[in-house]
Amino acid sequence: MDDRAAQDEVIRYLADGGVRAHESRSALICSGEAAKAAQFAHFLARRYYRDRLARSFRYSRRFRKQTGQIAEEVAECAEFDHFLSECVMGSLESARQVGRITLTRMRNAPAPGAWWHDLLDYEYAYFLQAATSEPGVPRSQPSPGVSAVCRRFEWALPEMLPRLRAGQAIEDNLRREVTIVFSRTHTGRIYVVEVEPELERIFRATDGQRTVKEIAEAAGVPARQARAVLLSLANIGAVQLPSSSEHSHRP
Repeated sequence: MDDRAAQDEVIRYLADGGVRAHESRSALICSGEAAKAAQFAHFLARRYYRDRLARSFRYSRRFRKQTGQIAEEVAECAEFDHFLSECVMGSLESARQVGRITLTRMRNAPAPGAWWHDLLDYEYAYFLQAATSEPGVPRSQPSPGVSAVCRRFEWALPEMLPRLRAGQAIEDNLRREVTIVFSRTHTGRIYVVEVEPELERIFRATDGQRTVKEIAEAAGVPARQARAVLLSLANIGAVQLPSSSEHSHRP
């Protein structure tokens, strides 16, 4: 086994709880060190998710005095300990599991305002981008980005967040519906973009099965417009386009 292959096997063993559960040890880890390797894997995953929770739920942490909660404390709870034994670090499903645990705890806290659940949902969608690094599966038709999320909110989050950051009160005039796309590029850059109804319809019609023409028809827009929007969404990692344009049409 060459050095690169050996490195990949060790990383896979440390990052994937399923591998550790079904393979008592890596071929590169002696039996006496398997328990230490698992302990180290848990340390890495706990730190990985704690850091990303702290970064993603940075607005809600401003209300710790009122709620008694901050997101990253989830990494120390008993439920998280169980999660560590089975998680695949960096996978979308693992990010969803951590996010669900976090939302449950944070939503049960006293709400600082009527906008509290919207804020938590916003931070959860951001967390999915920050804590997911798995590559997308190539498809023959346009498909959603691995962790991309399109979410409607009852509060105008893009205007509300700067006010929260400045410690200002949230007025009722900010209670109006907005739609936001959250995405992550293959280089790790995260985008949070408020979108119009047409773009939302195009994104939601992009399911990995429809051609560009079918996406346009489902969204009720011209094919040329759908193609331009899909390219824009691909630039921010919200959708994945086929490697060859010839795949955008079915025989």
